[in-house]
This record gives sequence, structure tokens and C-alpha cells, in this order.
Amino acid sequence: MASAGIEDVYAREDDQAWTKIQEENKAILTEITELCNRPDRKTPEVLFLLGGPGVGKSSLVNTINKALCGKYYPKAKTGSGNAQSKTLTLQWFEHSGVQMFELQGAQKDAFSKCLHLLPNVIDAAGNEDHNSAELREILEMVFGGFIPPGTSVEFLRDQQKEGKVGCLKRLYPLCNEEWKVTKVVFVASCKQALPTQMVECLNEVLRAYDKKTGFPKFNIDVFVVITKYDLVEEQKRFPAVRQQEQITMEKFLEHEHEVATHFSIDGSLKHNSIRWVSYVDGHSEDNPFIENIALKFVRQMMQPGRSKHQVENAPSTVVTPLVEMSRDAERWLAETNVNMKTALLVLVAALIIALIYHLLTRSPESKMDL
Repeated sequence: MASAGIEDVYAREDDQAWTKIQEENKAILTEITELCNRPDRKTPEVLFLLGGPGVGKSSLVNTINKALCGKYYPKAKTGSGNAQSKTLTLQWFEHSGVQMFELQGAQKDAFSKCLHLLPNVIDAAGNEDHNSAELREILEMVFGGFIPPGTSVEFLRDQQKEGKVGCLKRLYPLCNEEWKVTKVVFVASCKQALPTQMVECLNEVLRAYDKKTGFPKFNIDVFVVITKYDLVEEQKRFPAVRQQEQITMEKFLEHEHEVATHFSIDGSLKHNSIRWVSYVDGHSEDNPFIENIALKFVRQMMQPGRSKHQVENAPSTVVTPLVEMSRDAERWLAETNVNMKTALLVLVAALIIALIYHLLTRSPESKMDL
């Protein structure tokens, strides 16, 4: 009898925890709705998922879709083992893959009027751990909104092989504002070594700046998701589907610290890194604790960022043709052994060219004042 009493206590505690997390999820749905309806929310966020093969990017998409929709639909192809990535194109999930007629219950109440402002997600094929000019070019083109959704990743790589790095800029010269990436989600598995070369590749792309204006090319925030947290032995909330693959909390924390170091988020780990559990084989397709993780993630992705200064919205050219000509002249004089007379002739010629350029580029209004 005593044993049955203890089991009843545990059952009641589980029921209370279940009810509490369901209530919290409803509250988060309301918060996401409010973020959708902010007056400054004109367009949806565009999230780009980056990571190696088999880390769980597609399962992450399906889990987000379930949390926002209310019903599980395996829309992103998932797989495991030694086979190549199941994702072969730049898969675009409009509004996280949720369609109006799929909304259920509380999700229907929350998003029926603001579905169009839920985040769009780009899921790409898993990349090997390297930092190459080819991968940097693909990331730059995707981040800038140049590559159309649904484009084959292998096609892009084949074009680079035939036309070398730089050919994609010629193939896709125009960008689409709606495709521009606003946030990168780096997906890492606690069961795999962190792909540090890929991390450095991403960092190099995001450090790039416009050589004319001096402003960064991309205004993109980076977040990290560490998947398969259910395999950590000490956590009790999520039963391990494959117990033979379990790791200790100590190992997980080591991995988390490595992630924080490489992404320089040691002081903001809570806000920039997420411990993730997905709906996968073996997990129930109706678990409010898993959905709690996904809903908090979406809420985090939709938080307003820094407001740009008006100068950033319309940057002016700093390195003008005149500046470039002056630098070229200085460089030529420094590298060439010329006498003072020749140097003066070159300087006079440069000044005349600069004067002509100035007169030709003056506005019509200023010309009328003469």
C-alpha cells in the first residue's frame, strides 16, 4: 500500500508539472502574437539553419512547425546514419511551414490573423567542416537574398567548379529583399565534435564590410542550438530514445563551453544558446515540454533588435573614385623611382583629372549657381 501511495504522489507531481507547462506554453503563444503585431514588425524574420550533416536541422524545423501549428507534420525530410544529408536544396519553409488550414486550437486563436509574420526558415544541406572560398561565397549569396528558395545546393557547387569562385555573383546579380537572412541559427549536436572550421567560415562572412561605405555587409544575429539534450544522463525530463548513446552532463557542459568560446558568447550563453530536444522517433508527438523549448526559441527569434541610425539606412560612399585615384598616385610614387619634376607633373595631372571629375559630377542646381 505504501508503494502505491508513493506512486500516486509521483503521478500527481507529473500531472501538476504537465498542467503548469501547458499554461506557460499558452502564455508564450500570446507573447509571440504580440511580437507579430508590433507596429515595427513589417516583415517576418528569415532564419538560416547552418550545421553539419546529421545534427538535427530538419527535426528542428518539424518541431517548430508542431509547436506553432498544434499538430505534427513531418515537412522537413529527416534521416540518420551514414547516408548523405536528406536536404538537397535550400528548403524554404514559409512562416515556419505552417499553413492557415493546419492551425489547431490555441495556435489557431493566436495566429489566424498574423500567420504571415511568423518566421521563415531556410534549411540547407549539412556542410562538411571546412572554411573554403566556395562555402563563403554561397553563404554570402544566400544571406544577401540572391539565391532563390528551392535552389539545388549541388547545382551551386557544380557551377563553382566550372566557373570558379565568383561565378554565382554573375549568375544571380539581383537580390530579393524578402529572401535576406536576418538571423543565423548554428545547429550543433552534443554527440558530434564542434565543426570549428565551419564556425570560422561563418564568422569571416559576417565580418565582411562594404569597401565603399565601410558599413558591414550583413546585419545578422547568430544563435546556437545544441541538439539531442535528451541524451544527457542527469536530466530527467526527457527519456533517452537511444540509451546506448547517452552522455554525462559533464560532457555536455564541456561541449556547451566550447560552443560559447568559439562564438564569443560566454557572458550571454543563456540568451544566445538553446538546449534542444526534437520530436524524433521514440518521442511522443504531443509533449508540452518539447514544445516549450520550441516556443521559447521562436519568441527569442522574434525579439526586436537594435534600431538602425538613419545614416545606416542610406550610407554614403567614403572611398570615392577621387580617393582611389589619389591612393593609386601615392602608391605609384612610392614604388617608382622618379625625380621631383616628374612627380610634380603627375601631381598636376591628378589635380586636373580630379577637377574635371568634380565639375562633371556636380548637381544641376549647383551648376546653375555659377
